[in-house]
Amino acid sequence: MVNVLLSNPESLQVWIDFDGTISRKDVLDELIRNFAINESWRLIEERWLAGLIGSRECLSQEFSLINISREQLNSFLDQIELDPGIGPLLALLRQHGVPTAVLSDGIERFIRRILLRHGITKLEIRANKVSHRAGRMTLSCPHASRECVSNAAHCKCASADALRHPARRTVYIGDGRSDLCPARSADFVFAKGILANTLAHEHIPFIPYVTLHDVTAVLSRAWSAKVEAV
Repeated sequence: MVNVLLSNPESLQVWIDFDGTISRKDVLDELIRNFAINESWRLIEERWLAGLIGSRECLSQEFSLINISREQLNSFLDQIELDPGIGPLLALLRQHGVPTAVLSDGIERFIRRILLRHGITKLEIRANKVSHRAGRMTLSCPHASRECVSNAAHCKCASADALRHPARRTVYIGDGRSDLCPARSADFVFAKGILANTLAHEHIPFIPYVTLHDVTAVLSRAWSAKVEAV
């Protein structure tokens, strides 16, 4: 099955989550823990985990609690570490001309700064936005959808549909709850964490991974097998 789905890079497109997938930790979780003005974010998080609110309401409420200067924010972002396998994975995808995009429930400006610091540019990113004035942040969600069943800040399914090349199969790489909807509709999934546990519970096939080096290894083997066959 792996060979059938992955053997031809010309028939694939790849969507990658950011927080906990490209980055080692969830950037927004760390930001809220370190810079919220009080602990009320914990109750908001509990309501989201219980399914009482969607991520859009959750993040909007949590961001209203953050008090951080631009200098503090930049210093915080510049300490975010990436999965060591992201560079080789992106290089492999570029080499084979595979359309690739980041679909994130995080913040586009944060993601771009973090990636730029690691020398990663010219990568399509769909994520949320923030305005930052007098130390306070306000969330905006340009990729939200009224039809989103999860009431997510970023409807990743809608973004996947908007970016989809009709002649290509979709490979999704993720780790969390916000990845579940697009993963369910993907042709092939690499998963870890909550995403892997949920897909296993729902009997949806996926390939487990620990770092993105594992994903690169699977794709390299599949594409090398095609070359050898030719």
